[in-house]
Parts: sequence; structure tokens; C-alpha cells
Amino acid sequence: MGAFDDVAPITLPRSEEERKRWGWEPHEQVVLKGSITVADQEYVTDQYGKSGKSGGIEMQMGKGRFAILDRMIMSWTFLQKGQPVPVNALMIRRLPAQYSNAILEVIDSLAQTMTQEEQEDFLPSANGHIVDGSKSENLSLMNL
Repeated sequence: MGAFDDVAPITLPRSEEERKRWGWEPHEQVVLKGSITVADQEYVTDQYGKSGKSGGIEMQMGKGRFAILDRMIMSWTFLQKGQPVPVNALMIRRLPAQYSNAILEVIDSLAQTMTQEEQEDFLPSANGHIVDGSKSENLSLMNL
């Protein structure tokens, strides 16, 4: 597979074991983009980063988590009162933790193929810049 070949989307859950572990209903599925691209990196940074005092980029972790969900979720089959729920920023923000954490777990596994430098470039908060500036940590995409 070449660098610019299309990567098939990922349908979650990928197995009945995942469905049971996550506690999702039988009809519930999410389709994610199959890979993380430079455009995704740019989106997260441009939409949710800001320039820090030292000229670096700073980002709040919660916004970074939302940004990657917003960028990677292509579709889903979630219902509310028996009606399909549209995939949009408002509804992504309303996702219960049992769903967002499971989805982020899979996105994190996609990011594992990225080098440490690529991870740091992907989420500026991964390089240790915290918005309040009172703490410095070595974070990676695995800690989203």
C-alpha cells in the first residue's frame, strides 16, 4: 500500500467482543476515517490551537479531544427517541463517555503508527504546553 492510496474507513465496533466491552446496543455503529492525515493535523491545530506567550501553540485538552472526534467521525447509527441522530459538532459534544472513550481508543491506535514528532506536531498540547502554564507534562496522543 502506497502513501497516497485510499485507506478504507473503520466501522466500530470491530467485533462483538468490543460491542459487549463498550456496552453499545446491537444497532449502534460508528464509521471513522481509516487514517490520520496532515490535513487532520492542520484542522486540529488551526481550529482549536492558539499562539502562546513563547510563540508556540497551546491547546486545551478537551478541545483537542473534540477536534479529533469531529474530524474522524464520518457517520454513525445512533438514535434518540427512535430517530437518527445527525453527525454534527453539537451531537459529537453530547456523546456519552462510554461512546467517545471507545472511539478515541481506536483513534489512539491509529496514532500509534505516527512517530513521536508527528504526534507532537498533531496535537500541540502533546508537547507539554498546558493552557494555564502552571504544569508541564510529556503527553502523547495516547493520553487524549
